[in-house]
Amino acid sequence: MIRCTFVAALGPLLVLGSSRAAAQVEAFAVDTTRVPVGRMYEYLKSNRDGSRPSMVSVYVAGPSRIESLKWAPRDTTASVVVAEMDWTRVSVARLESWTLTKGALQPRATLQTDSSGLGVRVSFQPDSVLPIRKWPWHSYDFDFASLNLAFPFLRAPEQPFTFERADLTYADAGPPFADLGEVEVRYAGREMRRGTAVRFYELSGPGLQGHPGRLWVSVTGTYFVEYEFPFPDEPGYTDVRLQLRSIRRLAPAEWEAYKRERVSGR
Repeated sequence: MIRCTFVAALGPLLVLGSSRAAAQVEAFAVDTTRVPVGRMYEYLKSNRDGSRPSMVSVYVAGPSRIESLKWAPRDTTASVVVAEMDWTRVSVARLESWTLTKGALQPRATLQTDSSGLGVRVSFQPDSVLPIRKWPWHSYDFDFASLNLAFPFLRAPEQPFTFERADLTYADAGPPFADLGEVEVRYAGREMRRGTAVRFYELSGPGLQGHPGRLWVSVTGTYFVEYEFPFPDEPGYTDVRLQLRSIRRLAPAEWEAYKRERVSGR
């Protein structure tokens, strides 16, 4: 039952180690004063044909803190993920996942870097170190929210770069969380997407299981406008499209109220 709870939604607590160099961290020049604190991005998530729609709301709570709410209008529960960034590695430093109901937040399972800094341990497999090969790394199951926040800091946004995809495996056997391999992001041109001037990128590599994806990023705001991948990020999907629906500015108290209001039956 613990394993099932863990893989039902991204539910780890993650603290990255510090003993290994990153292959592509140098592609970024982070200035935390430019992090858009207080901004919320509301996305529609679905299969590429529009079926199984739900919402993903990403809130920039601080210079190194992002929160994500996954919800659907008629649901009585939602998933909340809180992430702390390690900007020295342009990767997530810590993740906490919760189930939000009308009455309370309920914590889920944990995942934490081993003291060696070479991998992670999960609470229900404490004797196993799950290796992380490189930095930066980002999670598809987390809707690439950390990559979204990092994109404005690319030194050369029209030059290729790579990152590792580390994710829940949803496998019946083997490690529940793994470094799934490298993803290459390659600029493919400028165009208009959903009324916004964007840079269009093609993503490929072993980290995507041989299934290339497409990403559109705002030229001026450097936030995700849309992406699509021909394979699912969690059970219940056949593939994924994420489309920006709105951008708002919220004070912390307004964000807390927004989360409570998204859970129906209140």
